[in-house]
Amino acid sequence: MPKVTSAHKAEVRDRIVQAAIESFSQTGYDKTKMDDISRRLGLSKGTLYLYFKSKEDLFLGVCEMSLKAGDKHDAHLFTKKENAASDAEEIFDNIRRRERGNDRVMLEMVVESTRNPRLKKAMYEYHLKVHEHVLEGLKKKVEEGFIRKDVDVAGIAIALVALYDGLAVNRMLGLNDSVNKKAWVAMLKAVIAGSS
Repeated sequence: MPKVTSAHKAEVRDRIVQAAIESFSQTGYDKTKMDDISRRLGLSKGTLYLYFKSKEDLFLGVCEMSLKAGDKHDAHLFTKKENAASDAEEIFDNIRRRERGNDRVMLEMVVESTRNPRLKKAMYEYHLKVHEHVLEGLKKKVEEGFIRKDVDVAGIAIALVALYDGLAVNRMLGLNDSVNKKAWVAMLKAVIAGSS
């Protein structure tokens, strides 16, 4: 029997996550079944379960992929204070690209999590990861001298995630994305000015 490489496993995992994103977007989280995702990929359901033990676990896989992409695309930002506005715009644009218009799916999942304890736990774990991810980024900026050492970066991390989540709700309600982006940039500039 041929040995399956880690590169092959990573490629299959990424394909599964991408299929889940597409399925969740088309039919919603609650109506998507693991069978739908395996059929979309032409994989057996058993293969799918080798990578993700449940739909909630698959949701966390979707979230992890987004966080890893953020590391890759945003690591070079916020090195010079005079670039704060353009860097804030780039982060906003990068997040929007990574979301690929899946705001509705995330909102659906938040609502569904009020009825589904396993999804609620997965959403909670995801938010903890997002907060930790943002916090680690802010801590690096403290080490680099971009942010003062006496600044409460944990509080700022929570506020930034809450701000972005609020802007996502605004977008769902029809507020123009350029208005959201302007608010994002203004708040990040204010945070940077007050923390450097």
